[in-house]
Amino acid sequence: MKNQRNGRMQKICVLAGVSLLVVAIGVMVFWQWSIRTSAQKAEYYVNTLRTMIPEPQGAAPEERRDNTMSTLSLDGIDFVGLLEIPRYGSALPVCADWGTPSEYPCQFYGSVYDRTLQIGGTSQKGQYDFYREISVGDAIYFTDMEGNRYAYSVTAVEYEKSADQAALQRKESSLTLFIKNIYALEYIIVFCDVLS
Repeated sequence: MKNQRNGRMQKICVLAGVSLLVVAIGVMVFWQWSIRTSAQKAEYYVNTLRTMIPEPQGAAPEERRDNTMSTLSLDGIDFVGLLEIPRYGSALPVCADWGTPSEYPCQFYGSVYDRTLQIGGTSQKGQYDFYREISVGDAIYFTDMEGNRYAYSVTAVEYEKSADQAALQRKESSLTLFIKNIYALEYIIVFCDVLS
């Protein structure tokens, strides 16, 4: 009787272990698929937006009467620009509305024109894929929807527990990127100045 009970318990444990393993494999497959899909969609949006905006021209940030950035809508998503980091082969669409859940970096605050632009995202594939390697001196380009292309250089990279305005404005910066590292539960804040 005791041996039968032990045999049943072993079978139940093996079945539970196999079930958990199948679920874990399913989750991993779905996660990898969603990463690949997100990266492909980011590439699609970048390529499509490039065809919709005028030929990019080098520009310098200058305050305007209205610092509101133009948007282009694609598949119901409003975009304010393209973010490029050539060293890492990264080109990302930048969404206009921080309040709307997005798979891509979003304008969090400010404007490219008055040197207050803050762009946030996460470290997932299809967003800030380069977050582990970015370093001081890297060139970053932001192209607005009017075809103005602004060049920046990374001046500092900091790691913080939160990305509140105190952390984002700690350093004088013309462009600030912040990345939520979903694996380390921290924020990487990248401060940039206009490249002269």
